Amino acid sequence: MLVRESGEVPGNYRVSTAPYQKEMQDCFNDPYCEEITYMMSSRMGKTRSGKNIVAYCIEEEPFPMEIIAESEKKGKNWSKIELDPMIAGSHTLKNLVADSKTRSKDNEILYKTFPGGYLVIGGANTPTTFSAYGVRLVYFLELDRFPPTVGVEGNPVKLGRMRAMNYLNRKFLYDSTPTVEEISNIWTLWQQSDQRFYKVPCPHCKHEQILVFGPKSRFAKMTSGFLKFSNEGLRVTSVEYICANCKKGIKEQSKTWMLSHGHWWKSHPEVTNHAGFHLNQLYSPWVTWTEIATEFLKAKNEKDILTFVNTILGEPYSLKINYKFDEDQFLARREKYTKIPLGVIILTIGIDTQDDRLEAVVKGWGMNGESWFIEKYIAWGSPALESTWTLMENFIFKERQFENGYVSSYGQLGGVYAVGVDTSGHHTAEVYDFVKKYAKARIFGIVGRGGFGKVFVKPSKNKKVKASLIIVGVDAGKQLIYERLQIQQLKDEHNKPLPTPGYMHFNESCDKEYFDQLTSEHPTVKGEGLKKTIVWDLPAGKQNEKLDCENYALAAYTLLEIKDITMLADELKLRMEVFERSKPGARQSPVQQTNEDAGEGNNTIIQIDM
Repeated sequence: MLVRESGEVPGNYRVSTAPYQKEMQDCFNDPYCEEITYMMSSRMGKTRSGKNIVAYCIEEEPFPMEIIAESEKKGKNWSKIELDPMIAGSHTLKNLVADSKTRSKDNEILYKTFPGGYLVIGGANTPTTFSAYGVRLVYFLELDRFPPTVGVEGNPVKLGRMRAMNYLNRKFLYDSTPTVEEISNIWTLWQQSDQRFYKVPCPHCKHEQILVFGPKSRFAKMTSGFLKFSNEGLRVTSVEYICANCKKGIKEQSKTWMLSHGHWWKSHPEVTNHAGFHLNQLYSPWVTWTEIATEFLKAKNEKDILTFVNTILGEPYSLKINYKFDEDQFLARREKYTKIPLGVIILTIGIDTQDDRLEAVVKGWGMNGESWFIEKYIAWGSPALESTWTLMENFIFKERQFENGYVSSYGQLGGVYAVGVDTSGHHTAEVYDFVKKYAKARIFGIVGRGGFGKVFVKPSKNKKVKASLIIVGVDAGKQLIYERLQIQQLKDEHNKPLPTPGYMHFNESCDKEYFDQLTSEHPTVKGEGLKKTIVWDLPAGKQNEKLDCENYALAAYTLLEIKDITMLADELKLRMEVFERSKPGARQSPVQQTNEDAGEGNNTIIQIDM
């Protein structure tokens, strides 16, 4: 039964809604098939298929099972949101599984019992998940979100598989939306499977084909079909699928018929013990082709193709992490500005803490993530000394000027809006004291967390330290910086620079040493198979303080989540106009008088909700 609590339309489950799910579930009873892999985009019903298999086992073929999520917390959420409502919504299951509302220990959030078996739910981050229980089925939920190791225990997938080794008829079910190719567990497993694709017939010529988004899709070489659409900006005006054979356009209305007449095709039939299923959202009964095209346009506009490839196309994204930088090119692209360029709307500062100094970098931020290096500074002295922090305070709060003379003051429009201070090293207590002192001035302590896949910026929940702290996934920030360093500036037909989303500007105060530190670390893939992860290495003898400063300044900017940056830009432009008219000899105008009556432009503080 489908239940509202799980976000489903209540009623009987009907496989005819998404016919491709039938074989995804039926292969569980193939005696030769030990492993099943669902590598799919989101909103395709892979979770529903997995739940159906669990429900079948409870009622028809009971035995011990284990479900492993990325963390124990996620496992509890899955139990509450997916499993418990499914059991409560089915009369049969409800009578078999011990009632969770009683005081019986036979049914807890992470442990369920039923005649003939039990179900254990655990997290891939918890060693106890992989001990004490012997099970026949191990179901791995969202595999690509798993940590590479469980403490010192080892790889969670291998540990999970060990739970079922005593059963000759064991089963392993893996499901996940893929992430990054270089370390994607679901991609690794799917490549070891029989690699099944769902072929559907063309309503015009009956040619059977797989559906791909476009020629750059990972599986485009298997077909010449593609999704064709027209648009006006972000609005899709027409969409159809071009048949690989007859080249006629297929309208979305034909999708239901195509799905009902489709079938799974094994591209590697020689593999008999591992069924692997891949689907993208073009097949989804719940997502339209217009929505997919719209998401692509948004992703392209927001420079977030990775998420589109993973969640919409169900394909791993290749990072191409072999970054190559030419310091001479960086030196050649420097610009001749000493004050704040007029494209800047706000400033942020990143501060790195060393044993004998504090290093800082000031960044200016414009529209669409375009940034300008403003200046760098070193406050020499131990962070244990108050005098060192006084030097840094003077630097942070000093007035700066735009190219036209407009004054940039801390906390005001066009000025510094946030500062991120590194809390690592031997002077954490001193950093906390400094952050506490300026808690209302948007000065944050940065708690760096290494490791691939961590969220770039999120507020800390540490209540013991009465200071404003943010947790920064430093690897995510470094990756973003390296990707932006490769962006080329746009130019018009006269070779004049144009606004370029994400482009990083540098002035002539950035020397060879600065760029050497900015590109000092190298991401490399460590480990093999399911143990692969991406690690940022700093070669011996290299320094990376400037990269850290840039990272913290980017984190401070990201934390603000300024959704109304266009409004701020328009407001700053207005203030600039008032300022220009107020210069000696400038022509007075009614507009200036009106704006001056509205308030003192330079002294207005623009508040940003955190």
